[in-house]
Amino acid sequence: MNTAIQVAARYVLSEAPWYFLACVPFLKQRRVSRTVIGLMAAFMIAFRAASAFVLVLAVPNWLNYTAYAYLINYILLITLFIRAFRVSAVRLFYVFLLMYSISTCINQIAYGSLFYLFPYKAAGVPRFTLLTVMQFAGSLIVMPFLYRFCKGSLQTALEQLDKKSILLLCVTPLTFAVIALAFVAYGDTKPVEDLSLNLLYLLVSLAGIISYFFNLKMLLNSAERLNKEHELETRLALQAKDYENLTQSIEAARAARHDLRHHLGAMRDFAGRNDTAGMLQYLDEYSASLPGDDVPDWCENRTVNALLKHYLAIAAGAGVHLDVKLDLPMGAGVPDTDLCVVFGNIFENAVNAATGGEDAFIRARCVTGGDDIVLTVENSIGSAASHGEGLGLRNVEAAVKKSSGTARFEKKGSVYTSKVILRKVQQSGGRRR
Repeated sequence: MNTAIQVAARYVLSEAPWYFLACVPFLKQRRVSRTVIGLMAAFMIAFRAASAFVLVLAVPNWLNYTAYAYLINYILLITLFIRAFRVSAVRLFYVFLLMYSISTCINQIAYGSLFYLFPYKAAGVPRFTLLTVMQFAGSLIVMPFLYRFCKGSLQTALEQLDKKSILLLCVTPLTFAVIALAFVAYGDTKPVEDLSLNLLYLLVSLAGIISYFFNLKMLLNSAERLNKEHELETRLALQAKDYENLTQSIEAARAARHDLRHHLGAMRDFAGRNDTAGMLQYLDEYSASLPGDDVPDWCENRTVNALLKHYLAIAAGAGVHLDVKLDLPMGAGVPDTDLCVVFGNIFENAVNAATGGEDAFIRARCVTGGDDIVLTVENSIGSAASHGEGLGLRNVEAAVKKSSGTARFEKKGSVYTSKVILRKVQQSGGRRR
């Protein structure tokens, strides 16, 4: 009984902090309240303690079955996380592997320190209890640093990196998780008190964790570079479109000047003959021959308007019903480059998704307030194209994050909704709160 209680307490102290820490990178994608997430973590802690207690009491050679207990524990944990957060299994697997690798390394440091500091037995304190206390203390020491990492770099990685990049990041922690499981299984069946063996395992674990952080940094730098390249491509495409429009305007103006001389000569002839009726008839025919301005301006912001004219003209040509009302002035309070990234990607995705379907539509509203800009776009999904988790939406999220705003993308039935809130920049350079 005492052994079962000690084992259950050890698992609670050594694993409980990690259940809560694993939730931090996914808080922005939660489906439920923070209270429910806390209750979920508490349930996992209670389940872990109860399963360990029952295992020790019910199975005589329980040490041989700890690996199976770990497996059941993680299956239940992943199931609860999928229910609580809007995240893919790949991202959950990635975070769990990382947490397992770091926690195992801390436990191994405590294990090696115990045999180095107390080679036989601590006076008046059972070695098992002392090991548990050292493991818990080690976890508390690193928790503030890991919490900051989970709120910063890790959360950014989960938001910006695609599934392929996440899978590449899983390679390092997965390798060392397998090594850790093998070592734990060996240590559970045979007491491992060889200091050199423990030191070797510790060094291998540390090398794996360090290489992981380097890999993460490299991938984040690569993702940032891709975002900048995409932003540059957007700017270049916008400039090319503006140049094309300017060239067409110059050619049209030159042709109009050439034709205007002929029209003035004809009207001078009518005036010289005092043929007022003929001049009026000629003016009516000339007015009727002028091309109509059938391409509306969608907003007052000329930079964004040039993009919208391009994409919405494609949609209108494909028979997509447009219901677009955008209040976006010049100098809206957000850099035009960020506005182009947000509006360009969202409307490009909306046009691609709506084109080709029956009763295709795009509804868009933009409201510019004193502190923020709110854009809501709804579109039908009528083709094979989907919004997905591609570079475009990640660039939108990155641009929104720069302004301390929010972005939400949701599919309900055959309608896809994109809602973005951009916070304005104060004139002094700070951001309004």
